[in-house]
Amino acid sequence: MAADNLAIVFRGKLVEGAALAQVKANFARLFNADAARVEQMFAGQAVMIKKGLDAAGAEKYRQALEKAGALVEILDLTASAQPVARPAAPASSPAPAATPAAAPAASASPPPTASANRANDPALARAAPPAALRGTPQALESSLAEPGVVLVEAQHVAAPDIATDHLSVAAVGERLVDYTPPPPLAYDLSGLSLDAPGVTLSDARPAPPPEFDLSGLSLDDTPR
Repeated sequence: MAADNLAIVFRGKLVEGAALAQVKANFARLFNADAARVEQMFAGQAVMIKKGLDAAGAEKYRQALEKAGALVEILDLTASAQPVARPAAPASSPAPAATPAAAPAASASPPPTASANRANDPALARAAPPAALRGTPQALESSLAEPGVVLVEAQHVAAPDIATDHLSVAAVGERLVDYTPPPPLAYDLSGLSLDAPGVTLSDARPAPPPEFDLSGLSLDDTPR
């Protein structure tokens, strides 16, 4: 494995329980990308997030994107193009050294061994060689900031200078405006007069007697 020949590849897989909309929003914030660019990254094709990484840098990217809700692969861009497994122990724990006899056996026929591993291991079967990554949408070639780093500095707007020295606060219950009652209404009653009690003010008009049409009625003469 080359020291700086690792790549981060995203295939649209999410961490279990992660919401797709939230993961897309996290991608837009992490990569400072617009909605159209983010949708391309979730189109189902293999997207190379970053290449030219060493093991420590690739693991840093994987952890940051996993926090954002995305599952990515660390791919070794060599002829074998096999995904790099996550480190199971700290870097200070040395891996057991291979015996001199085992080394030639491992390098004797790498293509059949790689094919057998891909057939038996689903994780290796999903790994695509570099040729399959050519022409696929590429993500932003940018680095990830550390958690908690402010990506965009806030612009502080100076407080407006408003002169209030001419203003004062009235005491509780004090009238702010003096109330002036309106003048009383004046009515001109000079053209009116009063009659004595009992005087008929207007003559009543007799109502005409009602008229009923009884032509359609008859009396029953049958004795009871």
